[in-house]
Amino acid sequence: MFNIKWKKFLVGLTDRFNLPKRIRILERQNRFVLYELRRVNETLRNHMLTDPTLGEFDKLQTSGSFEYQWAEYSTGVAMQDDAEFMSRIKPQISKMTDLSEDWFKGKRVVDIGCGAGRFTYGMLTMGAIVTACDQSDAGLERTAKLSAEHADRLTLKKIDLLRWDDLGDFDLGFCFGVVHHTGNTYAAIRNVALKVKPGGRLFLMVYGFPETPDAIEELVSYEEVRQDVRLLPFEEKKKHLIERFGPYYAHGWFDAVSPRINDLLTFEEIAEFLTILGFTHIKRTMTGRNHHLVADKLPN
Repeated sequence: MFNIKWKKFLVGLTDRFNLPKRIRILERQNRFVLYELRRVNETLRNHMLTDPTLGEFDKLQTSGSFEYQWAEYSTGVAMQDDAEFMSRIKPQISKMTDLSEDWFKGKRVVDIGCGAGRFTYGMLTMGAIVTACDQSDAGLERTAKLSAEHADRLTLKKIDLLRWDDLGDFDLGFCFGVVHHTGNTYAAIRNVALKVKPGGRLFLMVYGFPETPDAIEELVSYEEVRQDVRLLPFEEKKKHLIERFGPYYAHGWFDAVSPRINDLLTFEEIAEFLTILGFTHIKRTMTGRNHHLVADKLPN
């Protein structure tokens, strides 16, 4: 009789507190922590090498991944051949930057890390004067081709963001999904911020550190795929992802899992750093794990 009552109590306790779900969440959290710990350990071991080429492998792999991506694989979800995405590119930019579409006409904008040029194209169609920057020759070539009809308001510039510490006087500094791939995220944010004139606006999209079970689940899913394709050359990686996720969604997976460097930040640390750099009115413009945020540079 005691055993029956005890079993009923345990079943009731399990149902009440949803223990299987809690256990799964803890398992996924532990998996995420282990992936991050391994990444930290690998980084430390690389820094201890005396050979600078070997020590820079992650940076070289990441830049090489994006060069391949823009040269050989710039189609699929949310890319320039995605008609539905491109049909709403202007309201998307307006939402992300918290600026009306009319605001862009005649404004000087720098798109830092333009990739294949989808956001550069969108801002040009709204009337902006855009300087599109990237470390990838293939990306700049695709940007020029996509925006050829607006060439009179487009300047292309090849950069290494970590070395590009010049002051700028742009009305808007726009940087989507770039700084967390550089290997020195704070330095990259600083160099983007330097391009914004006093009274101008900064927009950043930065990968977010997971703070909810769903966000942890998402990142663990990415990491599991990243480990599956880690040793594959870029072309084989692309083929594997197309077979696994289909031609439309595979590009998004390639973008997420191919680069070795994927830094994760909290909103609070970004906001604190931007405050130190002289920005105010720092806020998110979209919901989700990743941070879409704007900040206004204080006037002189």
